[in-house]
Amino acid sequence: MPLKIVLIPARHPHPDQGPVFYMAGGPGESATELADLVMSWGDADDHDVVMVDERGTGEGNRLDCKSPGSDDNLEAYLNGPFDAVAARTCRDELQKQYDLSQYTTPNFTDDIDELRNAMGYDKININAGSFGTYAAQIYMRRHGEHARTAYLTSLVTLADRVPLYHARSAQEGLDHLFKDCEDAPACHAAYPHLREDFADILKKTREKPVTTFVRHPVTGVRTEIHFSERAFADAIRVMMYHNGPEVPFLIEQAAAGNFSPFAEAGLRANRDIYSGGGMGLHYCITCNEFVSRIRPEEIEPATRGSYLGSWRVRAQMAACQEWPKTDLPVDYFEPFQVKTPAVVVSGADDPASRPPNDREIVRSYLPDAIQLLVRGATHTPENDCSRSIRHELFRTGTTQGLDISCITKGQPVPFKLPHQSSASDRVRLKVSESLKTAPEGFLRLQSASNAQRPSF
Repeated sequence: MPLKIVLIPARHPHPDQGPVFYMAGGPGESATELADLVMSWGDADDHDVVMVDERGTGEGNRLDCKSPGSDDNLEAYLNGPFDAVAARTCRDELQKQYDLSQYTTPNFTDDIDELRNAMGYDKININAGSFGTYAAQIYMRRHGEHARTAYLTSLVTLADRVPLYHARSAQEGLDHLFKDCEDAPACHAAYPHLREDFADILKKTREKPVTTFVRHPVTGVRTEIHFSERAFADAIRVMMYHNGPEVPFLIEQAAAGNFSPFAEAGLRANRDIYSGGGMGLHYCITCNEFVSRIRPEEIEPATRGSYLGSWRVRAQMAACQEWPKTDLPVDYFEPFQVKTPAVVVSGADDPASRPPNDREIVRSYLPDAIQLLVRGATHTPENDCSRSIRHELFRTGTTQGLDISCITKGQPVPFKLPHQSSASDRVRLKVSESLKTAPEGFLRLQSASNAQRPSF
C-alpha cells in the first residue's frame, strides 16, 4: 500500500547534519497536510525535511470513521468522539478493505526506516509533537543507530496508557492556568473569582444542561445547543490545548449568564479535532498499545478530584472493547531506554501531556534528554526561542553546550481581558524567577504560540 511522502529540499544543504523527519500527532493526523506549517518553522533552511503519512492517514488508505458529531448534529461534537456503536460500525466498514492488525506504531517506524534507507540517508533528526513523540521513541528504540537527534514537544510515553491520565493532566493544566491568572495583576483584577465561578458553572451544568445558542460554523445560522457538565468539561480540556489565554474570559462570560461565547469556542475546538479524520488509525493504535493495559479498578483513583471525571476513560474503553487486535512484538511493553541526544519541551498548562509531573518516567525512557518547561504554554509549544534551540540541536547533533539562554527573554503571553483595547491592557506572564523555582533537571521557558493539532 503506498505511503504519501513530501520532501522539502534544504535551501542551504549540510548533508553531514542529516535530514529532519517530522512525525505528526493524533494518532491519525496526516503529516503531509502540515507541510506549509512545517516549512514556516525554518528547519528546511539547513536540512532536507521529510514528511511521511503514517499508514492509515494518507490519501488512498485513510482509515476514516464517521464521527458521532456532524454539521447536522453540532451538539454531538460536544460529547467526545468515542462511541461504542460508532466504533463498531467503523470497524465493520474498514475491515472490508483493510487488515487492521497491521496498523501499529512499530510497523510505521519500520516504514520510516525503509524510506530513510531508500532515500540514501544514514542518520536522521526527528521533530515530533504530541503523539508523534511516541512514534519517535519507538523509532529510536527499533532503529536507534540511525537517529542522530530528537526534538520532542508534549511527550507521550509508552507508560502513559492514554487516556487514563487525561483527567489528572487536564486538572493540573487548568490549575496552572488559574494560578498564572492570579499572579498576573490585570487578569486577577478582571477575574477575581475565577476558580469559584468555574466550580459554579460545573455545578449548574451538572444539575441541568444549559440551553444556549451558537452560530453554525458553516451556515452562520443561529443554532440552539445544550451544554451538559460533560460537554462543558471536555470543551475546557480541548480549548486548553491551544487557547488557554482565552479560557478565563470565556468562563467569566458564562458565569455572568452569557454562555454563547464559551459554547462557540468549545464547539469550534471540538469540531476541529473530533471531525472523524483518522479515527480508525486512532483506534488501532490507542486500543491496542494503550487502552488494553488499563485496569477498571485504576480508573476511579486516576480521575478522582478532577473536573473531567472518569467518563472520558470509560467511553474510550467501551469503544475499544471490540476493536481488532494488532500484531505487536512480544517484548513491546517492556521498559526501554533511548540514548539519542534529545530535547523534550513541555507546556506548564498542557491539559494532556505533562512530563513536569512525570520527570522520573521521562528520564527512565530518555535518561540523557534536556527537559524544558514552557511556562504559560499549553500543547506543543512553538516560538522563536524553541526554534533556535531545535535548530542548534539539529546543527550540532548534541545537547552538550546547547544554547538555551533565550529562556530568560521569552515573549509575554497575554490573557484575553474584557473590553481589551490596547497593548497596555494585556496580561504579561513573567519568568524572572523561573530558573530558581524550576524542579531539578528542568528549565522554565516563556511561551508563545502552539501550532499543532492535539492528540485526542
